[in-house]
Amino acid sequence: MTSDYESAWYGTFKLSPDEPDPTPNSELYPPKIYTTYDPNWREFIGTQLIQDVELYGDLLGDDLVKKIEDALEIQAVGAMRRNGSYPEGDNLILGYSNPSVMRALTVGWIGARRGNATLIDFANTHGTQLLELFRFNDTLGEYNAPNYYGMDVWALAANIAYGPRNATMTANAEYMLTTMWGDIAAHYNPYLGNLVGPYDRAYTRDMTEHSSILPMYWWAMFGREFGPQPPKGENDLLYDAAQGAAIALVSDTVAEHISDSAAAALKAKGPWEGARSLARTAREELDAAGAEVRNVTAWVSAPLMVGGQEVAEDVNRGNQFVPAIVHWASDPAHAPFPYIGFFLLYPSASTIKAVAGERSLSVSYPNTTQEGTDMFTFALSGIPPAWTLGGKTVTGLEALPCLSVNVSAPGLEKLPVSYGQQLRNHWYYNVSYAVPAGFEGVPRVDLTMEYTCEV
Repeated sequence: MTSDYESAWYGTFKLSPDEPDPTPNSELYPPKIYTTYDPNWREFIGTQLIQDVELYGDLLGDDLVKKIEDALEIQAVGAMRRNGSYPEGDNLILGYSNPSVMRALTVGWIGARRGNATLIDFANTHGTQLLELFRFNDTLGEYNAPNYYGMDVWALAANIAYGPRNATMTANAEYMLTTMWGDIAAHYNPYLGNLVGPYDRAYTRDMTEHSSILPMYWWAMFGREFGPQPPKGENDLLYDAAQGAAIALVSDTVAEHISDSAAAALKAKGPWEGARSLARTAREELDAAGAEVRNVTAWVSAPLMVGGQEVAEDVNRGNQFVPAIVHWASDPAHAPFPYIGFFLLYPSASTIKAVAGERSLSVSYPNTTQEGTDMFTFALSGIPPAWTLGGKTVTGLEALPCLSVNVSAPGLEKLPVSYGQQLRNHWYYNVSYAVPAGFEGVPRVDLTMEYTCEV
């Protein structure tokens, strides 16, 4: 879109060729970010066009390649303006990982093609800052996000494969990609077929049931028999399958940047012995300090895993954010993976302290002045059909198939359990604890768990 040079949507691509440009001065199509325009489409479409030109430029022909370059030069102008507060409503800060890493490629690539020093310098500075942010704790700002990790891997691999040879991000992406896959391997539970939480952003909470982008790399690199692949007939697989060709074309690059030990962990199958604890920090800005640094903890065993995050913010992250989650094998006889049960804390508050330990999870609201701190809501899903068909009923978190949970919620009121709503395609039981009016102190819920089935 090029009709309004000063607009937030200048240089991004239409969501559909037949839609009008956003209309700030009329009711026809009022601008709304990620609704009537998506500024990240500069990067999503731009990186795909770069792959097309790099691999198939001779088939496209000079005229079409020039048109692609012209479009990418325009998108670079719009992309470079974004800083998290400008244009109005923007949210592309450095720690918004997937479009940030893609932007380093789209701006740097067209800068090199057109000999534009302004674009080249922007991309090189951006690439340097992205590595600096990553190296604080070898974590992305958009941390442990199964869908968007898929886009991060795409962006890093595309920088390596197609980026200008002397660009900072071309070199930095190698370290980041290898390190990231090491962390993915540490979080991956080959028995449950999922990454342990928490998740900064997630659509599905069970990668063996619903599609997410990340498992497509298992498929491309190792074969479909490895990793958490949802059934081929799963409808939402179609969205990600549209990216399958592009991912396949960078899969060799990805494979070259995975260590042997990480690859072995990713290809593992079935039950395993022992357990491990993980602790990470994540930040979204180079100058982040104190409460702006998020603490992430996790505990992983074969049939049971727990993840939690401490976050202190003013704006609620929405239901893609999973600050605390427990996964377990609710039916270990199910194949090829166990039937996956999970319950998660719905993020009603924006300041949450969730800490995972050995078979334990502690959740509290340190700032009770914020909206949403009057309720702890746990969304419970993945109860095996045989359990309910056998006449059993969910009455809370305490007695679940293959999992015994002790709940301590001092001073809180347990509400009646309800069922019948969806959260990101998962039907769930609502298990809530209300904080009564006049409650004094820090409201908290402490859970200790014991897996009760044979594996």
